[in-house]
Amino acid sequence: MAKKDKKMGNIGGAEATLKMLSFIDEESKKIQHAIWKNKPIKANRMLKKLNREADFLEEQVLGLSRSLTSLAKQLDELEEMNQDDINSSEHVALGLQFLREGNWGAAADSVEKAIAALGPKGLERSLSIINRHLNELGDLSDSEEVTLNLIREARKKLANDDFSAATDAFERAISVLGSVPTGEALSPFLVNHFFLTIDAKWPEKTNNGLMVISIENLGENNISPMRMSLPTPLGWVANPKMTEIPEIPSEGFIEIGVNIRPSGSFNSEKMLGKNLCLTTGYLSNYGDLKVQIRVENRTLKTLEGIILEPWLPDGFEAIRLPFIQNLGAGQTVFTDVDVLNVGSI
Repeated sequence: MAKKDKKMGNIGGAEATLKMLSFIDEESKKIQHAIWKNKPIKANRMLKKLNREADFLEEQVLGLSRSLTSLAKQLDELEEMNQDDINSSEHVALGLQFLREGNWGAAADSVEKAIAALGPKGLERSLSIINRHLNELGDLSDSEEVTLNLIREARKKLANDDFSAATDAFERAISVLGSVPTGEALSPFLVNHFFLTIDAKWPEKTNNGLMVISIENLGENNISPMRMSLPTPLGWVANPKMTEIPEIPSEGFIEIGVNIRPSGSFNSEKMLGKNLCLTTGYLSNYGDLKVQIRVENRTLKTLEGIILEPWLPDGFEAIRLPFIQNLGAGQTVFTDVDVLNVGSI
């Protein structure tokens, strides 16, 4: 956590902010001075170091935010709260307030106090909830794998009555994972207004591809973090299988690229995914979903009898699959997909 950083120590947030800003200002002047003295290599080295300091600080603050948000969500979902839960909730509320004020040292202390206030029974309950949730997900993202290992470590320490080590592992786990839904989460396609595109790109001189996901938030509310399994072309696999989409603010835009590669010994040049370029757009408006596919023939010959089966989110089904009888060499067509929200029937 931020309070453990050597540069920040245990000083208050306001003082830490001023010290960090002062440090950045001083380093910037040194970099500028190095440029004036025609020492570009030294200036570049100093700039890289300054960027690392800023990135480290940002990651610590994001970790604090994820930890406090996760604890707040778990406590909010309790039907009944005992005194330990209430005490923990008070520390969480203070931590969130400290975080808004930029008091990172106090926010980090609040995380530790909130976890300690849960006691062994409350901690075991939280560990069981997250462990069960992760096991139900199936394929896990990289961060979820890390979290699951930390949760297992915490449970093992708690079973050995090492409460201190258990809380430390739990704190690291929620710092990585963030807010963990303990109930059934609503589909983001039912509660948001956004435009999503899924596209596959093929870099030159490589057998690997790049699956690109872009999301533009068209609604007034933030889109909560979500996870999705990439709809890779037939014969291709994504690494990692699960992709995490961070929170997207109103009018915000995000683009994420994930490497995909052939799943077997086939030559990628012979695979349909590389010959037929597909870009699928999804306009989601609070349960109303419109889907359109852009189809491009990247070969020098006409392709015939193409049936398109686009990926659709849970709760939606295609009334009929688009069919393209002929697609000439280099030709591009757009086709709509009739979609039914089966959850509304």
